[in-house]
Amino acid sequence: MVTLHFSDNPVIDNHCHTLDPQKAILDSASLAREFYHGMKDIPQRGVHPRLWEASEALRQHLPNLGVVQTMIFQLSKLLGCAPELDAVVAARNHHTSQSFSDYAKLLYKDAGIVGTVLDSGLPPDVPLIDLIPGKVMRLFQMSTAIQQLLPNATSYRELLQSYQNSLDHAVRQHGFIGVKAHVAEEVGFGVEPITFTEDHFATAKAGDPEAYKQLYLAIFTETLLQCQELRIPMHLHTGTTGGLWDGAIANADPFRIIHLLRRPEFIQTRVVLLHGSYPWFQHASMVAHALPHVWVDLSWTTPWSALRLVESWRDVISVMPLSKLMTGSGGHGTPEIAWLSAKITKIALQRVLEDNVTLGLLASKQANQIGKMILHDNAAQLYDL
Repeated sequence: MVTLHFSDNPVIDNHCHTLDPQKAILDSASLAREFYHGMKDIPQRGVHPRLWEASEALRQHLPNLGVVQTMIFQLSKLLGCAPELDAVVAARNHHTSQSFSDYAKLLYKDAGIVGTVLDSGLPPDVPLIDLIPGKVMRLFQMSTAIQQLLPNATSYRELLQSYQNSLDHAVRQHGFIGVKAHVAEEVGFGVEPITFTEDHFATAKAGDPEAYKQLYLAIFTETLLQCQELRIPMHLHTGTTGGLWDGAIANADPFRIIHLLRRPEFIQTRVVLLHGSYPWFQHASMVAHALPHVWVDLSWTTPWSALRLVESWRDVISVMPLSKLMTGSGGHGTPEIAWLSAKITKIALQRVLEDNVTLGLLASKQANQIGKMILHDNAAQLYDL
């Protein structure tokens, strides 16, 4: 019987958000809610559905999410308590009441997380960022920059110049390692480059939704080119990760953006399809196979699809070069998310790769190397670490 061991391998989390010290002490319902990305069921006027309050009926379902059940079991083993939500919460609160920072370090050390690619609109050098253990690498948020610069811009040319200067400064002066864009939600995949005019700019600034889409698309294509100059990758949200937006969900299928990304002027821009394009794992794998400059990560899919994670990894490794595949979490608020993602990714990869060795498709040495690449080395190469 073939046995691979990845438990001690280092991990680079390719997609994560900031930790929140206000979530140091949580009750059982609140910890379970950290793993819920759907809408709540008590409407509040002027508030996004994800931020509504949850009824007692909904709260009863949240501990029964597969990812929460997996978290309970895995965390109980680390903290030495019963595999029950209340017991796990009591044990983690005991640690966090002494030091939230030390608790995060405990989890990251246990999972082997040595680096994190951070998706946050916070300015550089904010102390909150230091809560994340290990090396932290920042992404420049395209949407945030546009929203901050647009109100004071008097023309599209001025806006674009200010935006490009901000990106250049973030990379050259503060060491940002990539750009994060939300084309799927803001515009929808299946688009082509456009010629944006100053007339369109005035309409977009006035709040016209269609004009703003055109503005976003125009700046996105300019950013793809600037990424070449700065030698940084573009990170694209792909697939649906439980969030809600106004456009069609199908607009986040990576097949729909092939026509744009394969244009000759963009071939030298490295692009990362985030979240494995959940649930379109095979689509993401094929895009990364077909386009030499496209990479894939499985953030959010790990840990949220915990009880089907083995199948998710089987799908995504199907046809793409395995040297362009990375892991991640999509973690936010509490360190349990990133920790759980790294822990169960190792479990899933071990099973998937051992099966391929057993079937005679890979040698043990090959399988072991592939696991190390996905967990750490591919990201280290992409970001020149």
